[in-house]
Amino acid sequence: MGEKLIKFWPFLTITFVIFAFFFKLFWPLSIFITPDYGRSDSWHLSIANKYYLQEELKKNRIPIWNPSIGTGFPTLAEGQTGIFFLPNIVLFRLFPFVFAYNLDLALTFLIASLGTYLFARSVNLSKLPSTYAALVFALSGFLVVHVQHLHLAQTASLMPLLFWAVNEFSKKKQFFYLLILSLVISQQLFAGFPQLVFYGLVALLIYSISISFSIFKRASVQIKFLILIASAVILGFLISAVQVLPTAELLKLSSRQGNPRQVLSQFPYKGANLLQFLNPFILGSPKDATYPRWVPGKWGIFWENTAYVGILPLALALTVIVRSLLKRTKKFYISYSLSLITLVSVLFALGELSPLHPVFSFPPFSIFRVPSRFLLVTQFGLVVLSAICLQKITNKKIANRKIIAAIILALSVINLFWLFFSYNPVGKAQDWFANPKTASFLKETAHQRIYSTGHPIPWNKHFLSGGWHDTSYYFFARNSLDQNSNLIYAIDQFGAYESLPTQREDVTDTIILNGIGMGEGQQTVPKNTARLLASLNVSHIITPYEIKSAFFEKKFETKDDNDNKFKVFENTIKPQRVLITNKYQIAQTVPEITQKITQFSFDPFSQTVLEEDPHLDSKDPLVSSSAIVQETSTQVEINASSSAEALLVLADSYYPGWQAYVNNQPTPIFAANINTRAVKIPSGQSTVIFKYQPKSLQLGLLISVLSTVLLCFLFLKWRTKTISGI
Repeated sequence: MGEKLIKFWPFLTITFVIFAFFFKLFWPLSIFITPDYGRSDSWHLSIANKYYLQEELKKNRIPIWNPSIGTGFPTLAEGQTGIFFLPNIVLFRLFPFVFAYNLDLALTFLIASLGTYLFARSVNLSKLPSTYAALVFALSGFLVVHVQHLHLAQTASLMPLLFWAVNEFSKKKQFFYLLILSLVISQQLFAGFPQLVFYGLVALLIYSISISFSIFKRASVQIKFLILIASAVILGFLISAVQVLPTAELLKLSSRQGNPRQVLSQFPYKGANLLQFLNPFILGSPKDATYPRWVPGKWGIFWENTAYVGILPLALALTVIVRSLLKRTKKFYISYSLSLITLVSVLFALGELSPLHPVFSFPPFSIFRVPSRFLLVTQFGLVVLSAICLQKITNKKIANRKIIAAIILALSVINLFWLFFSYNPVGKAQDWFANPKTASFLKETAHQRIYSTGHPIPWNKHFLSGGWHDTSYYFFARNSLDQNSNLIYAIDQFGAYESLPTQREDVTDTIILNGIGMGEGQQTVPKNTARLLASLNVSHIITPYEIKSAFFEKKFETKDDNDNKFKVFENTIKPQRVLITNKYQIAQTVPEITQKITQFSFDPFSQTVLEEDPHLDSKDPLVSSSAIVQETSTQVEINASSSAEALLVLADSYYPGWQAYVNNQPTPIFAANINTRAVKIPSGQSTVIFKYQPKSLQLGLLISVLSTVLLCFLFLKWRTKTISGI
């Protein structure tokens, strides 16, 4: 037994240290509540989306559409929920939510650590330097300051395994490692942060080319090696087609269009940020609000600009980099290749300051904001290079060399614990998941969709003045039910917090935001905006301010000990989700549609604006009625009655993949009022069914199934096969 423990001491040590870092989440049961600008990505994004995932999994449903944020949103296509990421499926199906979420987070860091260990062993490092690399990579700046972005951390955690698979294949030529590469790529894509998948593949390409030139003499062999790597990557994309194709569809419709200037300037990484490799808090910390405020084009965000590994690891890594560049030989090709990706990744991270910045004018570089996320590659390179230097120390014939190496390992880990263990604030799960007073009030009141507005202003006031030493305001701010935290309390919200909002959604949001006036401590809502909100089935507004409007009445107010308030106002115009009308206008441009639906003369309860003519037979006065009789997340069934041919308008998002059936017959869906759906119905009684059946998902599922079958076949038949000719 003792011998087995000694043999596996690196894995036991890594597991112990990682879970020690996250122990405070399990006893007592707590969650990270790290605030960001305007909200907490931990609470409003990661936790909320994973909560919805678990709720759907409990119902044995895949959450491909979420009707409770915005006027409905394609959750699968957006990707951040990580629906098909294996740890998410297993943990959220089997365990209570908070335990599952925290275990998911801890396992993410464990995967990052073990992947780095395997790669370090693959480049011929012994157990102690490999353990050092594993722990330093997982506990360094990039991952720790991104715990609020679980999908990002999950994607990042798998990157070391890509390098391990390629390196093992370059040495052993076994087909098995190509299959592992495909599997890891697919899981990265399923995790939900494609930017880091792409950045990791850029680094992997540079690394693969570099080692191929060093290992293989003939160009034909080098090309064959690279083609095999590329084929494995392609298979990984095919396996994840069920995610990739819906995301590609959403990307075309989203407001996230490739804008090179915005990509480079919105979240800049400045030369001064390089000082954070010496001390992550040398420029200040958001924890105490001393880090400079984010100003697009001038200054970036702390958690996007941090990849601190420690002074000792940095010094060791720089020693190897200098030696590799000055003394490049085939013997040191691993060091040279890692030095190359480390330096190139820094150049990419510098964005507009870099001589490489022209590449961000071309897709897929132009799709993704925040070039500084290349720092993940930088951190990985620095850590492994420092482990290589540590290996050289253990190889030297000096007294107590292993003790010296162990001390370096211990000091490096202790330093990271000291700096980052208390960086992210925690809150007791029992308290945070309890209904805030606004949620309790709404659950006792007849309500439809709510709309949270004004909340980011006081939030940012607290965030920018005090950081998160005192988290009491952020706890109280749960009362905003701001998107997407409404999912935790099963309340529908007109707003949606997503990375890829559709252009239609953005235009609608802008119309509503522009229609709500903001004055000194109060907001105004004119009649046309109140009617638009009601036509979108919004019954209540939650705001920290007073609303001066003849169309909204204050129904509830809560405040904390510091006189911060949240108020619930009810729309006096009765909200409506279904409209039957034969009155419509035609407009085909966004400015034209916006101009029509924001006019005071426009009544969204009697008419609609379409982008193409449905050619109705009559515009005589109607006698009509409607009722939603059955609804799931992907289907809405409505019983309708009309005295003449008419349009039935449903105040849910217009998005490809929704199919409509009137009396069991397929019928086209028209875009109405920019982002709602309309269908023609005949006179008399009708049953209208909307079903979400996206072709992108169906095709993607077919490709994924066939590709997974191919992967399994190749594994069973060729997993031990050695590829000749390389």
